Amino acid sequence: MRPILIPEYLNDFSCIGGDCEDTCCAGWNITVDKKTYQAYRKVHEPELKEKLQNYVKRNRKQNDDHNYAKIILNDNKKCNMMLDDGLCSIHKELGEEFLCNTCAIYPRHITQVGNVTEKSLTLSCPEAARVVLLRKEGIDFIEAEEPKNTRGLMSRELLLEEHPHFWDLRVFSIQLLQSRQQSIEIRLIILGLFIQKIEQLKPNELKHELPSIMQDYLNRLNNDEFIESLKDIKGNLNFQLNLARALIRFRLADNSLSEKYLIILRQLIEGLELEEDEDKEVQDMETTITKYLKSYAQVYEPFMKENEYMLENYIVNYIFKNLFPYDYNSLFESYMMLIIHFTLIKLHLIGMASKNQQLTQEMFIECVQQLAKVIEHSPSYLQGVREGMISLGYTTMGHMFMMISK
Repeated sequence: MRPILIPEYLNDFSCIGGDCEDTCCAGWNITVDKKTYQAYRKVHEPELKEKLQNYVKRNRKQNDDHNYAKIILNDNKKCNMMLDDGLCSIHKELGEEFLCNTCAIYPRHITQVGNVTEKSLTLSCPEAARVVLLRKEGIDFIEAEEPKNTRGLMSRELLLEEHPHFWDLRVFSIQLLQSRQQSIEIRLIILGLFIQKIEQLKPNELKHELPSIMQDYLNRLNNDEFIESLKDIKGNLNFQLNLARALIRFRLADNSLSEKYLIILRQLIEGLELEEDEDKEVQDMETTITKYLKSYAQVYEPFMKENEYMLENYIVNYIFKNLFPYDYNSLFESYMMLIIHFTLIKLHLIGMASKNQQLTQEMFIECVQQLAKVIEHSPSYLQGVREGMISLGYTTMGHMFMMISK
């Protein structure tokens, strides 16, 4: 047996198969491990054997047993193993044990921290998104055990000897972001100020001062004067919306976007009038800001008063799944990328709310699920966003303030 740490929600998840409104068999590269590839070559059922021979090809550019082969997608970017009812022909004809690691594990996400295996869910799966986001009580974590030979494809391993403060920072971040006496925006700002503070310390200073600094920033949640000073910080909608336009242009360069996401993106663009028009740039931005503020006040804010826990659950799951704040080159860079995800979700929701004059839990779930599908599964997109932010110098706490605040 091996120790395993999971969010409690994992016990509530199971694939709903053909009842799912989306498919996990479209748009992504599907890698096949060596053991499964060899098993496919021994299949005798004529029709499935022909499919496997035609559409499962060796990945000769990789010398890796986990990435030994790949399933070729059809012209619609869908898996050739998928049946008309959305189910998998391999699973139907051969059983779950013949699924490659990629398909057998999804949407589970597996990491290793020290000697502990961790599992969570990636929210590009609609059912996973529902299970995670709709937990009104928030996300709790439990320790368990599983057989050492449990199938798994490790996404990342974090060595504690290289990151001795990982557990302190993770526990602090989750505790802070689950402290519901303040809005999620205030919690995110305090997290950023904390990370900015500790990143300025030398290693020996951090070792001795971290406990008192963490307690100080948790205490600030109940410091009325400090909280009011944060509420007085004004965001910069021109900055946010111009950044949004740049990200939309970058995203639209990808011709593999799902129709579901394109519908959401069109709602964002139309709802906030974000169409590019060089001749009317100033007028368009004024109109966009007016629509943004109206949608925020009349639809988004009332919805969030009742459902802000959904956004909290997204962020907590992101922190746990991605091994935050050690998922990028620096602590602040990790924070910056978290804020980019938050900003994109918030912007899409406000655009959808403006277009539809309503915001529902179902709309929220679909928005998060589709963004996860087209962004979190696209390393090149996230890398491009990261490089763009760095090249423009948008990497200070001041810029984060402008992105988080209204």
